[in-house]
Amino acid sequence: MVQSMTGFGRSEGNCGGITYRIEVRSVNHRYCDTSVRLPDDHARLEQRVRSAVTHKFSRGKFDVSIVRVDVSLENVSLGLKSSSIRQYHAMLQELSKAFNVSFNIRNDIGLSDMVALKNLLTVSRPDSNDREIDEFVMKIFNKSLEELKKMRLKEGHTIYKDLERRIGRVESTAKRIVRHIPVVVRDMKKRYISRVTELSEIPVSDIERLYREIAIMVERMDITEEVVRVNSHIAQLRNKLEKGGVVGRTLDFLLQEINREINTIAAKASDIKISQLVVEIKSEVERIREQVQNIE
Repeated sequence: MVQSMTGFGRSEGNCGGITYRIEVRSVNHRYCDTSVRLPDDHARLEQRVRSAVTHKFSRGKFDVSIVRVDVSLENVSLGLKSSSIRQYHAMLQELSKAFNVSFNIRNDIGLSDMVALKNLLTVSRPDSNDREIDEFVMKIFNKSLEELKKMRLKEGHTIYKDLERRIGRVESTAKRIVRHIPVVVRDMKKRYISRVTELSEIPVSDIERLYREIAIMVERMDITEEVVRVNSHIAQLRNKLEKGGVVGRTLDFLLQEINREINTIAAKASDIKISQLVVEIKSEVERIREQVQNIE
């Protein structure tokens, strides 16, 4: 199935009194780009998180957020980061002297000033097992990825239906061009014969030669070959869409080729009706290309 690059996945779970909430968002991107936000003491998981994303997806910009939303204080040991506290205290005293700042009534640094600072407490669990917690977090994270994939597939199905409809319009318009080719060839022959007859006196013996020359000129302006290639590209578009998977770049290339052939048809045909049909195809191809930018 075709997969969109836009989606959202969320999951949460509790391990050892800690609740983890994990969210993953993805938007369009040329490559697979992942940014990760983790609690400081879980930074070791960053590479595993990135690898899990690239294992499931090929394209998209992913934002991963892993947050601890609840910490139970049962069976935990609270401690102070003494070195950090001393550094903060010295820094505040220096600021007080440098800028003549009064921190409280006694013009001294108080407890209220210190507790406003971050990372002064340590929280440890005697029975905590980093490996066990890591596996739990990755399990919850993979659930988020599955939710994300479901959303991307659902939106991808909607895009697939739209692309299928638009490709059908391109194919239908290309058939109208094919049906009009005999008219174009007939009119070309008439114009050439009429113009040559007006401009020169041709002996009867050279009439056959004139017709051969006109036939060669008309053949050079024949657009049948280009139309065949357009239909071939359309068939490949359908085939790639039906197979699904990572198809965005391939579809974009095929659409560029269709545009190139259509431009050649417009240049060679010199026919108002075909020019109008070419404009219709180019307009539809552009809409298809816009949609293709949304799929993996």
